[in-house]
Amino acid sequence: MKRFEPRDGLFAMLSLVATLAAAQAAPPPTHFQALRLSAEDAPVRLDGRLDDGVWQRAARHRYFAQRSPTANGVVPDGLRTEVQVVVDDKALIFGVRAWDTQGPQVMLSRRDGVQADQDFIGVWLDTTGRREAAVFVKAGLAGVVTDGLYRAADDEDDLGPDFPVEVAVARLDDGYSLEMRWPLAALRYPFDSEVPWGLVVARAVPRADNLLLISQKADPEALSFINHMLPLEGLAETLQQHRSQRITAVRAEWTLRQSREAGQRQGEGSLGVEALWRPRADWVFNTTLNPDFAQVEIDAPQGRGNRSVAIQLPEKRSYFLESADVLGLTAPAFYSRTVADPRWGVRSTWRGAQADATALVLEDRAGAVALRGRPWGTEAWQLNAPSSSTLLRARWQAEDRTVGLMAAERKVTDQQANRVWGVDGLERHNAGDTHLQGRWHALLSENSVAVDEQGLTRARYGSPERGARLWAQGTQSTPDWFNYAEASWVSPEYVNLQGFSPQAGLWHAKLELNRRLGEQTLPLGQEGLTLYETEWHLGLEESRSLRDHSQAEPGGEVIHRGVRVGGWLRAPGRTVVWANVGPDQQRARSGGLLHATPNLQGGLETSPWPWLTRLSANGSWGRMLDTELDRLGTGGWWAVEAKTRWALPGGQSLELDPVFTGLRIGAEAGQPGLQDLGWQVLALWHLDGQRSLRAIVQQERSQRSAAGALPGSLSQNQHRSLMWRQRLNPQWQVSLGLQWDASTGQATRREAFAKLQWDSGL
Repeated sequence: MKRFEPRDGLFAMLSLVATLAAAQAAPPPTHFQALRLSAEDAPVRLDGRLDDGVWQRAARHRYFAQRSPTANGVVPDGLRTEVQVVVDDKALIFGVRAWDTQGPQVMLSRRDGVQADQDFIGVWLDTTGRREAAVFVKAGLAGVVTDGLYRAADDEDDLGPDFPVEVAVARLDDGYSLEMRWPLAALRYPFDSEVPWGLVVARAVPRADNLLLISQKADPEALSFINHMLPLEGLAETLQQHRSQRITAVRAEWTLRQSREAGQRQGEGSLGVEALWRPRADWVFNTTLNPDFAQVEIDAPQGRGNRSVAIQLPEKRSYFLESADVLGLTAPAFYSRTVADPRWGVRSTWRGAQADATALVLEDRAGAVALRGRPWGTEAWQLNAPSSSTLLRARWQAEDRTVGLMAAERKVTDQQANRVWGVDGLERHNAGDTHLQGRWHALLSENSVAVDEQGLTRARYGSPERGARLWAQGTQSTPDWFNYAEASWVSPEYVNLQGFSPQAGLWHAKLELNRRLGEQTLPLGQEGLTLYETEWHLGLEESRSLRDHSQAEPGGEVIHRGVRVGGWLRAPGRTVVWANVGPDQQRARSGGLLHATPNLQGGLETSPWPWLTRLSANGSWGRMLDTELDRLGTGGWWAVEAKTRWALPGGQSLELDPVFTGLRIGAEAGQPGLQDLGWQVLALWHLDGQRSLRAIVQQERSQRSAAGALPGSLSQNQHRSLMWRQRLNPQWQVSLGLQWDASTGQATRREAFAKLQWDSGL
């Protein structure tokens, strides 16, 4: 037997260091490789430990680069990350080994509450390979997930969709390991496409200066996060078998409500059902029957009264969220929350290699909010009768280009209907470190729905009014510049009762120029303060009304003219600071004066401590326009929001999120002053991953002082609610809640509800 010499240990250590250095210096890999499990392989035990035999055979992806705070900066040796992918007949399974000798942050949080303020592993999947959209899951180390849909054109997340992903985490002395199981039945993809799926994996390490690592070299000028995707190879055989399988899923919910208002008691019970049928990979049919409107997340009120403010709430009804990327438009031509209380709905969605389409038909009960844009604001009323909605949507896609068509109708009666038709498109060009993107749409509308003096819907007299909406947007990103331009023209006759167009009868133009100055170091302290990003900003904006004979609108009047000069910077602690100054001008109504409203705006967002995960403060001070009285005053607005997270004994946690807002316009020249104040506190107590208690306390107060012949006024709104939610098992969930609302001039409303949900699973 060879005798061990000290130099052997030294050589081994040097060899290991050299191997790691070579791996880090090696060029980024060109793809991920999934290992297909055979019938002889034992199923992967989802315990987070990566000790199944298949993990010894699966390819290891070891290349990770900084995306922030410094693109492609040095990755500390103690934060190495490895990713492996295996696939069986039913699911993709991701295995992640993350090294961290100082210990990651583990904290219970609400679903969709896992963000960069805690350690997480994120997986983004593009099942078309075109890098236009991706479904994603970010898994925290307590097993909680944030999931949804990412749209590349907007570089934004939609947290509405929820996926039946299973996550298991194992804590280790030198870090942790994680396993994630994503059922193939929850993924939508073309039937016969040969384009590989795209994949990007990210890891957040907040204690290490809020480090975010990604599985590819970072492109700091990229206009979308999924620009960093790599092809995921090794799925062809599995998808060949899976794409013809039939999949059925059913969700049912029973809701009981008891309310009291103005001394009147009212009780109701409802049963809602949603069903999905996938005959093969490229076709999905789903239907809904009497879905409960209160199907929103735990941090939103659950009352029946939500129907009256539908447009303000995030969409959580699976009927509308199915294949949401296909439904997505560059225009707010269809906004599902305008459908408040459906009786029933039927929908089908198809995906092809170069095209996709969706169609839906539904009936909505009376009471939905209808919105019509005007140059100086938005008209709102309730449809006093049931209405039906129809939507047809199709898109054609090339490598860097998308063109879409849509047609929508909302009908109250045969004589009361609103129709919208349109075409939209997107185009991208990337050349080296220059990224360009253009988006546009052209919409036509025909409307025969009008409102009488009592606010009741009626048929429009005479022929229907016909209008149009044109819009274009361009974005440029280079190492030195980030520039944005937008222009729109909306005729006074344009009406869309199942979209969201807050203004019509105007044209609008906007230009933003941002000069990137790169990383800077301020001479503070011994080592200085590093500013990871700094920019100078110039913004120009103008809106003008269009001539409208029906409203005696002369046209050509400036509604708003804005000039913004300032800048922003990003510092350690996920700190962003911005400030602008601008000699703005604003007009309150047609024929009114164009007021000069110069102001100073600024804001701060930071994550200073682990328990204070986000603190933001924004505000403005200067000359402000009281649009109701069409007069100027000195004042400003402000908003402060804090998100805190506290560890409790026994693995429990408490989330406490206060928000404070205010607006003040001082009294001048015999004119009354105006003061609005509001605050809300959201508290979430997580007993474990299955049980939580949520409380919301909210109050708003608006007061106008008396002046001259004008009397003072006071208006207040209050809300209190409490909700318990418990997941009994993967199929069953129960929610119990109490709610109390009071407003000036209205009867106090009290409500209690109980909801039981059952999901068949996929």
